[in-house]
Amino acid sequence: MLFLRFFCIASWIGSFLSLSENLPPSFLPKVYPTNVSSNLDKLLSNNREFLKTPKQRLNVWNTTILPTNFWKIDWGSKESPPTNKLSNVPVSGVKQSPNKFCSSLQDIASEQIPVKTASVLPIPRLIESRVNNRDLLPNKILRSLQNFFNFSTLEQNLPTTPVVVVRRDPNNYEVWVNNRMIATLPNEIEAKSMQQRLTQIVNLPRLNANQLRPALVDGIPALMAGNRFLFGIEKEVSRQIHRSGELLAIEWINNLRSALQAPAFSLVEGQQEMYGLTPSKKKMFGLASWYGGYFHGRTTANGEKYNQDELTVAHKSLPFNTFLQVTNLKSGNSVIVRVNDRGPYIPPRSLDLSREAARCINSETVGVVPYKAVILESSAPQMTLKNSSISTANLKPARKLAIVSDY
Repeated sequence: MLFLRFFCIASWIGSFLSLSENLPPSFLPKVYPTNVSSNLDKLLSNNREFLKTPKQRLNVWNTTILPTNFWKIDWGSKESPPTNKLSNVPVSGVKQSPNKFCSSLQDIASEQIPVKTASVLPIPRLIESRVNNRDLLPNKILRSLQNFFNFSTLEQNLPTTPVVVVRRDPNNYEVWVNNRMIATLPNEIEAKSMQQRLTQIVNLPRLNANQLRPALVDGIPALMAGNRFLFGIEKEVSRQIHRSGELLAIEWINNLRSALQAPAFSLVEGQQEMYGLTPSKKKMFGLASWYGGYFHGRTTANGEKYNQDELTVAHKSLPFNTFLQVTNLKSGNSVIVRVNDRGPYIPPRSLDLSREAARCINSETVGVVPYKAVILESSAPQMTLKNSSISTANLKPARKLAIVSDY
């Protein structure tokens, strides 16, 4: 009880001093800190001689014990009122990320035509947060204590990077880091799994965000921190999102790098990092077309099922699983594709791109474009998880294996 009384007195003094900053100049000469200190001594010494020895002033600074992280909590002020964690999450939807590649015609149209906010849109709900605040005392009193006991030697580098999950609807869960959306996942289990992995990495004291990169681990597109596996994008996830898992891995790692103040990869840079490829001196020129919906799900020449949302290409004679960096000579856009089919059989065309690859080089509308293609060579071993539970059915032709560790 005695400590609580003293705590309230200290809070009152802090409030009084903070209010004095906003007094008119005519009132300022009437406020004397020495008198306040003297009156505090008299108040504390009244009938409580054990608090103060004879002829000894009470040292307020040496009798206050508060946790270090108290000084880092934003209790709000007139200049900066407390904010809600969801205040930075748009209610009507998230604008297209600048790191998103190969937008479809519908995506481009939706960006150009403003969409009116309807009252029936679902309200985003924060699923889980790392920060749990309890209002034990009014924020004004706590803010005054921070101002009153303002030490310059307090720890300034406490971990504050939030990783949260926001539910838009039953099939749309967003993972946010530093008020930036990293990924959209189709279910809560996947979203919380990514949240747990990212929480382990983003608050590391010596995290180098430049080491965040995309990769193929056991044939699955993945997010990596150096040689540590963070999160894999299974085919079921990419199927539900209707996006290439390899594109998603590059986009999500770019979003994470941007949230942690690291430069983003271009599409080709991300693909080269993911596949472990380097350009050769072999080049090709010609006309490239694309094929899509009618062949979607049919068997390709190498035995795979054709997927118009993957980055593949058909060529008449190149070996299967050859990687090509194809550039649209009209737009300058480039993408890396893998040969998995034969064709085209309409001269003078020499490449038949998947629909997603055509979108990447901006040839979906035109249909046929002049191209330059560079044959790429493998320069890195395939990555695998030791005792991995991930299926290895999608492994590419055998190369040396590099074992990566799991977070």
